[in-house]
Amino acid sequence: MKKMLFSALFMCTSLFAAQDPVALLKQNDTELQKELKKKAHTQKDIERIKYLSSGLFDFAKMAERSLPKKTLDTVSAGLKAEFAKEFQRMIENSSVHKFKTTTFTPPDSTIYEEAKYKKNGDEVWVSIHSWEKGKDMLMVYKMDKVGDSWRVWDLVIDDLSTTRNYQDQFKSILETDKKNFKELIKTVKDKADEYAK
Repeated sequence: MKKMLFSALFMCTSLFAAQDPVALLKQNDTELQKELKKKAHTQKDIERIKYLSSGLFDFAKMAERSLPKKTLDTVSAGLKAEFAKEFQRMIENSSVHKFKTTTFTPPDSTIYEEAKYKKNGDEVWVSIHSWEKGKDMLMVYKMDKVGDSWRVWDLVIDDLSTTRNYQDQFKSILETDKKNFKELIKTVKDKADEYAK
């Protein structure tokens, strides 16, 4: 009897340990919308918005996937880390900038599809339909399992991949504008500073 009880408790613990990616996104979205509905925002509120809008992202992986492969193969680990840091600042500051300059309108309705697991359950895609005035915007969160949680490495909005979009931009800066990697880092840093104003 004790053995059966222990097994049942272990199973429950294991189930709760593996976080449900759909529930995770729903909870995050609910809290973010609550913050955005406020008429005025303190600095604490802004930091909360920044956290909720980007806290689920794996910026190191996202930054890596945003770079052309031949660049990844040639730059040092230190420069990659510096790039990832400025890349994160740019995205976080950009999110806050949008919230400060755009009037928030909550969607008329939001539907979360069932999670689609890939790579033996280590990757998951969650599709979300957000309707506003009859128009459907489809967002697909691509997430990897990190410990017992999930972290986003790409956000696809109406078939436009965020990481692929950044990769195209960075490739153009490196190849068309003929800038080296340190100059790319400076470009990303300058953009992050611009959004922070």
